[in-house]
Amino acid sequence: MRTLSPFCFGRNATGKVSQLTMHHDGVDAVNTRLDAAPPACQGAVLAVLACALVNMAAHATAAQPGAIPGTPFERHVIDDGSGRQVTYYLSRPKAASAPLMLMIQGSGCVPVLTERQGAASSTLFNMMPFGQDGRFAVLVVEKPFAAEAQPCSARFHQDFTAESWLLALQSSVRAARKAAWVSPGRMLAFGHSEGAVMATMLAAADERVTDVVALGGSGTTQLYDFIVHAYRTCFNAPACLADVEHKARAIALEPDSATRFAWGHPYKRWSSFFRVDPGAALLRSRARVYIGFGTADQAVPALSQEIMVAKLLAAGRDVTVRRVPDADHSFGQPGMAGYAGLDREYRAALDWFWLGK
Repeated sequence: MRTLSPFCFGRNATGKVSQLTMHHDGVDAVNTRLDAAPPACQGAVLAVLACALVNMAAHATAAQPGAIPGTPFERHVIDDGSGRQVTYYLSRPKAASAPLMLMIQGSGCVPVLTERQGAASSTLFNMMPFGQDGRFAVLVVEKPFAAEAQPCSARFHQDFTAESWLLALQSSVRAARKAAWVSPGRMLAFGHSEGAVMATMLAAADERVTDVVALGGSGTTQLYDFIVHAYRTCFNAPACLADVEHKARAIALEPDSATRFAWGHPYKRWSSFFRVDPGAALLRSRARVYIGFGTADQAVPALSQEIMVAKLLAAGRDVTVRRVPDADHSFGQPGMAGYAGLDREYRAALDWFWLGK
């Protein structure tokens, strides 16, 4: 829900995949209106926006189905049943067949993968390394209409809700399961931030999702996250709470508006995610669950994620909890350079899934 510096991956002059300088949740800055940022932060928002737009322009090309050179991924385009064309990427594992692992990006509308002159780059953190790992058939889905414009196009805002995004994910999962190299057994839904919320929704809707990794995702309605922030970060908490209530009431009055904004997203987006309770969704699923978050997360409060933990523990569910002391939304800790913490936690969660076979 908040800005991180992005990472991307591309092939260098030798044709090998190399790490560049973007990460998926950094798209939040690109797709958030500038007036939603505090004045002191607007310069940084503009800098990230400019960087992302330059990056996309440098890598943009017409997307074609088929193998993506220099990567283990293939591009596929399907109709999701609503008339939308949905693009997804599926990697080939090293073995004849492997478990399906769906990676779900955070909020915003920057495409997760682009190509230019034979070079592929991704804004989804560890998409390429996890695909190259070879133990899994990695599935990544583009949000419909995400590539139309930056900032997000009017059609993206009109289309995007938790429910419409879930439909695109479900359709892509069904199609990916037909691949000869996807084993029919276990499946992991892996998400960070908004992606974690969607992973819980998918698990509730699809009993074939056997495992869920939810990193830095809300544990209950995202409206609660704003309320917690008002208590924790505002000098004048009553005034901040009143502002949250004012915005929530405005959204409720126009829940389908794609042109009115709050907290950097359209009312339509917020009203749909306010309806989602990830903890309750997981209780409706059959999945084992891994929940990871930083105790100093300023984007999604740790207390929000603890609600989901409490619900699962009270129900006797198989849940593993990873609380990272003093870590932020990207699992960075004091004195830690770069995104080592994010990489560490992603890989720890992946090992949890692999060792649970």
